[in-house]
Amino acid sequence: MVREIRDIARILNTLESIWNPHNTLDRAGSIDDEYRARSDQLLTQNANQILKMLVVCMENSGGDAHLQEAIFKCFLSWLRSGDIATSSLSNNPLLAFSFKALQMPQLFDIAVDVVCELIYQTKDIEESMPVIQEIYPNLVPLRQEIAKSMSDDNEDNVRGYCKIFVEAGECYLSLVVKHTDHFRGIVEGIAECTSYHDLDIVPMTFRFWYQLADELRKNEDARLKYQDVYENLVDVMIRHLHYPDDLDSWSAKERDDFKDFRHVMGDVLKDCCLILGSRTPLGKAYMLITQAATKSPPKWQEVEAPLMALRSMGAQVEPEENEVLPEIMKLLSRLPEHPKIKYAATLVIARYGGWTDKHPEFIEYQLSFISSGFENEDVIAASALAMKLLCKECSTHLLNYLNQLHEFFVGVTKKLKGMDLLEVTEAVAHVVAAVPNAELAQVFQMFCLPIAQQLAAFASKDQSTLEEDIPFIIDNLTQLKIFFETVNPQVAPTEAHPCIPIVQELWPIMDSLADRVGGIDDVAKSLAGCWRSIVISYRTHYAPLLTTTMARLIKSFEQTGLGQYLWVSSRVVREFGELNPRPTLQFVEGLSAPMWQILQKYAGQFNEIPDVIEDYFNLVSDAMLSCPREYIHSTLFPTVFNAILASFSLKEQYSLVSVLRHCRIILDNVNDLQHSRSSPSSQANIPRISATEAAIVKAQFVEHDSFISLVLQGIIYSFPPEVHGDATGVIKALAMFCPQESAIWYGKAISVLDLSPVEMQKTASDFTAGASEGNWNKVRSVVQDFTTIYRRKNVLPRSRSKK
Repeated sequence: MVREIRDIARILNTLESIWNPHNTLDRAGSIDDEYRARSDQLLTQNANQILKMLVVCMENSGGDAHLQEAIFKCFLSWLRSGDIATSSLSNNPLLAFSFKALQMPQLFDIAVDVVCELIYQTKDIEESMPVIQEIYPNLVPLRQEIAKSMSDDNEDNVRGYCKIFVEAGECYLSLVVKHTDHFRGIVEGIAECTSYHDLDIVPMTFRFWYQLADELRKNEDARLKYQDVYENLVDVMIRHLHYPDDLDSWSAKERDDFKDFRHVMGDVLKDCCLILGSRTPLGKAYMLITQAATKSPPKWQEVEAPLMALRSMGAQVEPEENEVLPEIMKLLSRLPEHPKIKYAATLVIARYGGWTDKHPEFIEYQLSFISSGFENEDVIAASALAMKLLCKECSTHLLNYLNQLHEFFVGVTKKLKGMDLLEVTEAVAHVVAAVPNAELAQVFQMFCLPIAQQLAAFASKDQSTLEEDIPFIIDNLTQLKIFFETVNPQVAPTEAHPCIPIVQELWPIMDSLADRVGGIDDVAKSLAGCWRSIVISYRTHYAPLLTTTMARLIKSFEQTGLGQYLWVSSRVVREFGELNPRPTLQFVEGLSAPMWQILQKYAGQFNEIPDVIEDYFNLVSDAMLSCPREYIHSTLFPTVFNAILASFSLKEQYSLVSVLRHCRIILDNVNDLQHSRSSPSSQANIPRISATEAAIVKAQFVEHDSFISLVLQGIIYSFPPEVHGDATGVIKALAMFCPQESAIWYGKAISVLDLSPVEMQKTASDFTAGASEGNWNKVRSVVQDFTTIYRRKNVLPRSRSKK
């Protein structure tokens, strides 16, 4: 008998595994038609026989749990394979056996997996309804098992039952919505799992609540019938939001993980608002806060959790809500004193800035509440964020508080740094931006003056002590950047811009800092960001300072070689190049002189300066886009071509993309010219260059006839895969421009590779055929296919052998 059982177990093990390779290969799409036909004959067509055999084995298994586990594993494998038709499960004893096995500790885990798979395989409601009608009566009694497992604190069992009910909820969602009375038990079972204390189990239900809410929004009758479930869910989620009593004993990671999880729970509360509307959830949070705050002594966790819930629900609350939120806002100032409570209450105000905009009577109170938070180190971050969001949403209303805000700004920024300082700066900048243009110059100067005074003080210090103040200088420059980005009024080109006088006053200070500490990477980044914001925000109104700015940027790049100055220079070229082509080209040439020195210094070592190369080629690309004729005629153009070829030794993705993009911009311009000639009535891009410029470009490619060879070798040997598409696109564009020459250059490029005569002839003739036919996509495909195959055969095996 023992031997027979072992033999049966071995057979079951074989049957369990037999479908795996068949199913895996089939999903990968890598088996041929013959294999599919054969597997269908041997496996799929015999599935019912396997099913009958499993029933016989189970009926004769006695109390042998090991044998029953083997039967269930085999059954599970065949269910997952899809070879068992769901119709064959109707009235099948294995279905009942699966649910009964949930009562046996030795089989519980496998039984959970089988039941979940049974549910999943019957997700096609119309086809599987007879089987579902057998499954559901077996599900309902499991709610008693959930309650018992919760009472016994059996987390493993609760997790298993939760998996089953969630699977049922997601697979039978349409039934849950259409037949609310009959299938309500599934929803209630999931709700019970959601209420469990183990926060590793609770999230298993969240996707279901989202899916259900999404469906209920489309079905008003069903939505009303599930309101009580969602009302209870609000209470449950707020309870889960509570911080534990032993929070001080938690590690930093545990705190961060719980903080992240609270935000996920907040999404469930949003789902609740979709079904209930905002008033009921808001009322529940208000009631909980009121009850907790009146306890003696109050527990901060009981107050903070519903405050967090209020913050989470903010996105679903209408700005016109007039019943509950006014009472909540009045309550905030009466809450018990505790940093966690103050922090959470401050973020409630932050979240409801849009609501406050419709209820301006609360602004003065909220300003006072937020401002007081800056006196508490633990609340400063929340206060800074709240101030920013309140000022952004209510900027027009806050114009009446400009003097109060200025006094606050001057005082509080003296003790802030980093993100808190920048958020407060952005806060007041939003209000300044709302000032009418006629009064803006005075107000803008009033808020920028304290920052300018601090920077001026730094700029006048001895060099020996100045570097100690670098973090403060960076903060002050970033503050100015925020002001220039945010205070961006619409002003007619013919009118004086109210912000330009402040920029002119600040320029000598920034100029001095650039000379003294502009070689420090972070300072350079802050200066460049500040100047770039000015150029973008004030555009043509900035023209009076353009010459000074260009000279400053050339000088800074000469002194430091830092790419940040090229980065802001690109923006200058983009904004002013088209209207001022000659001075723009002189500007680019001025920046290019030190760039050539850098390239000579790092000859053969370009991979040590990828950022500078990236910024430089972005600069000349903007020059080509802004003033293409002047750029191509300049003495700069041939030198840039030499730099292009040398830069193909780069291995860094973004720097290579900038080089290839520059090539593509040049070729696109000449191709637009050619296309407009061949199709004068087409909607092609209007050419921005003439035949003269095209001839200059062609002469450069002829002179640098190794271009295709270098690109091809880069694709094969050194370019990162992310760049291959850009590289083949450039070869395609060059073939469009010079089809005959490109075919010759391609032939030369492949002649140095390890190819047989037949391979060489095929790829060369395919390339030539595509170019002569004008089939440019074919040209690109030839290059892509050739380089892919060549790398696979000749490069990848070598790289593996070196490991």
